[in-house]
Amino acid sequence: MSVTVQIPATTANIGPGFDVFGMALAHYNYLEATFAEEDSMIIHGEGAGELPSTKENLIMRSIQATYDLAGVNRPSLSLRAENNVPLSRGMGSSSAAIVGGIIAANVLMGFPFDYDAMLQLAAKIEGHPDNVAPALLGGFICIASNEDKFYTEKLIAPTNLKAVVAIPQYKLSTNKARAILPKDISMKDAVFNIGHASLLAVALAKGDLELFGNMLQDKLHQQYRFTLIPGAEDVVAAANKAGALGCVISGSGPTMIAFTDKGGQDIGQAMTDAFAANNIQASYLILDTDSQGATIIA
Repeated sequence: MSVTVQIPATTANIGPGFDVFGMALAHYNYLEATFAEEDSMIIHGEGAGELPSTKENLIMRSIQATYDLAGVNRPSLSLRAENNVPLSRGMGSSSAAIVGGIIAANVLMGFPFDYDAMLQLAAKIEGHPDNVAPALLGGFICIASNEDKFYTEKLIAPTNLKAVVAIPQYKLSTNKARAILPKDISMKDAVFNIGHASLLAVALAKGDLELFGNMLQDKLHQQYRFTLIPGAEDVVAAANKAGALGCVISGSGPTMIAFTDKGGQDIGQAMTDAFAANNIQASYLILDTDSQGATIIA
């Protein structure tokens, strides 16, 4: 038996929604898992020759965790990963690995888990749900937790909303990006983010992209993470000048993401030019949003 899973890239936070917003993007990793006589793994694309191809690989660890949760002995598997999501760039590469592994294992076991169970497991492995939720479910996801259980609500973004991602050619670990954040914030900044995050979600649900763009403001994390991304503020200014609805850090960075309802070439070029002016080499992609999430394609 064999299964192939397509898993989207994701962006998290989206300005004011720190740890509570995530969105799936139409840029995909693929995982093929097949019963075999012994474990093996081949990695193509991002991370080839860099990521482990043993049981320490995050995909394999996620598969193992899924079998363990089901109380089933894991069979030997042959895995083939085609990675297109850049590693450690704020586009959900680890979440794609986790979600791909969980879904592949779930299929091979005959679907013992529903999507909620898979989400809870994925969030436990990742440590936070803002990337794994959209990778699993697609769309724009709002997330909250009560006593270690995560709750989600999915919105479908307007079809004319495009994401322009400017991807620097260096990595930034999520742990480093989290370590720089303050432990306490002011009531004023908290209220600012609550208001902006609430209106951002409402704007997206109503299809009001002008309001959506106006709400891409944050006072909890971006100002601190800008110090880890040379030229980030220049990239934001350049994207906005080129006509973007708004521009923010994608996840924990260093990728910057701008949104537009028009062609994004001018925005992408302006963003990479701003990075270049700060001695950072970057490339850009213009991506649709993904509404389906991880998909079993074979």
